[in-house]
Amino acid sequence: MNGAARTVAAAGIGLCLLASGAASANSTYITESTTVPAAPRSIAVGTPVRGALIFGMQLPAEGTDHFTWDFPLGISPNRDWRRWGTDAAIQSTLAVIAEHRIANFGAPRVGIADLSREDGGPFGKRFGGLGHASHQNGLDVDVLYPRADHLELAAPKATLIDRRLSQDLVDRFVAAGAQYVFVGFNTKLRGPKKIVQKIAHHDDHIHVRWRPGA
Repeated sequence: MNGAARTVAAAGIGLCLLASGAASANSTYITESTTVPAAPRSIAVGTPVRGALIFGMQLPAEGTDHFTWDFPLGISPNRDWRRWGTDAAIQSTLAVIAEHRIANFGAPRVGIADLSREDGGPFGKRFGGLGHASHQNGLDVDVLYPRADHLELAAPKATLIDRRLSQDLVDRFVAAGAQYVFVGFNTKLRGPKKIVQKIAHHDDHIHVRWRPGA
């Protein structure tokens, strides 16, 4: 190899090593001490009544402190496609429920019903049951009232709920920064009037609406 050829070869090797070093600097190697980058933060698009969900998070079918409930089918767990929300809404909901059970020894697991569909959007009657006018952008979460008999079922009427435990949940959702907490007229639950509001068709569940980015 002549001198010119050796110079070209050396330059080529140098470029390869430089490229290799750059790749190493920009690559993530999975080791026991490496933290895998988190998924992109969820985005609630538009409003709960006209919106969409980007990078949604799926609520687990059940956990230490919660189970899920499918109102149209009357069974647990809720179907996968009905359990999507923003990561913040799901994490905030589960945190409130965990604190509720810690503070109330012996309290049953709390039921969670519908959130949004995977990409958000309309969730009306064609999706089963009464449908939802809202629940379109991952910020709405339906939470079952704890039952007086502690069964892991939806309470079909307000007389079957545990009012003390239900009020505790309402208070904790308010304290956690929920934008609205909708409850049924017959539940006798209360809270700040601008946040805790009584509406029809909510004697069997609490409807929590989180603020965007909460």
